[in-house]
Amino acid sequence: MKTAHKAQGITLIGFVIMLALLGVVAYAGMQVIPVYLDHHSVVKAMKTAANESANKSPAEIKTRIDKLLYISYVDVVKPTDFKVVRGNGRELKVEYEVEKPFIGNLFFTMKFNESVPLK
Repeated sequence: MKTAHKAQGITLIGFVIMLALLGVVAYAGMQVIPVYLDHHSVVKAMKTAANESANKSPAEIKTRIDKLLYISYVDVVKPTDFKVVRGNGRELKVEYEVEKPFIGNLFFTMKFNESVPLK
């Protein structure tokens, strides 16, 4: 007598559903990853400007950041978003948010808040 072997593997519908979910995750990544890469460029520009900030006015620091962001092709943050704050020393702060469309009327909203001590 022959015994029936249980079929193993994924069905066609299961495969299509898995591909659809993978496609949605990949599309979400294509929307979000560039924003975080831009944020990394903003932090790098802040640290560079902070290291060069000795005896510079806030306007000169903002001008330097604007040039560094222009070189990095970052356009989500403007020089007016940066603030030089005095406390236990001078500190360069930026706070901004980026909204990226996802599907239909769904959006990703990412908020960033960074500060770097000035020298």
